[in-house]
Amino acid sequence: MTTKIRQTFLLWHAADGEQLQYIVDRGGRSDEGNCEKLHSLKKPATPVSTQLLLEDDRLITLPFNDFAWILPNRTGVLVIFKPGSYTHPDGNDIFPCPNNAAIYNADGSLRCQVRFASGPERSAPYVIDRTFTRTITHQTLPIGRRGDPIDPPIVQFGVLVGTREHPPESFYVLNTETGELTNGLFSVPY
Repeated sequence: MTTKIRQTFLLWHAADGEQLQYIVDRGGRSDEGNCEKLHSLKKPATPVSTQLLLEDDRLITLPFNDFAWILPNRTGVLVIFKPGSYTHPDGNDIFPCPNNAAIYNADGSLRCQVRFASGPERSAPYVIDRTFTRTITHQTLPIGRRGDPIDPPIVQFGVLVGTREHPPESFYVLNTETGELTNGLFSVPY
């Protein structure tokens, strides 16, 4: 059985040498006081690496410093890279837009790059921006009666996608095994 992920951190170094494991994802539990600790670091403070804390208390360090979000089954993490945050030695992005996200396993190995199912030509202007979970509790499909409760509810994990000019509002469902994004036919208005 694969060890599951308990928490994810972003390790910060402060100007005075102090280190802080800033909690990014605690699997839905509270992170009270987390932001205050980060703001109290002596400036300049810089992010150094992304870390995964496993259930067996092992700490896995990933080779970048971006937020890692725990997958619903806790066997891996989704990392969404901002342009220029994770690059090759020549300065080019390792995961360029529009496929600027990847899934890593709990052991730190790369599972897959996130890609749009619709193909690169259609998705070229898109930017993957943030994670999103949608829970469907009532029937919305033409099967059965609209409004009937669904038991158990359907939970969809994915990302919000926008363009370089517009905020993220289109929801894409993520296949966490293949990295394929499919349109969730759902918009989040801003």
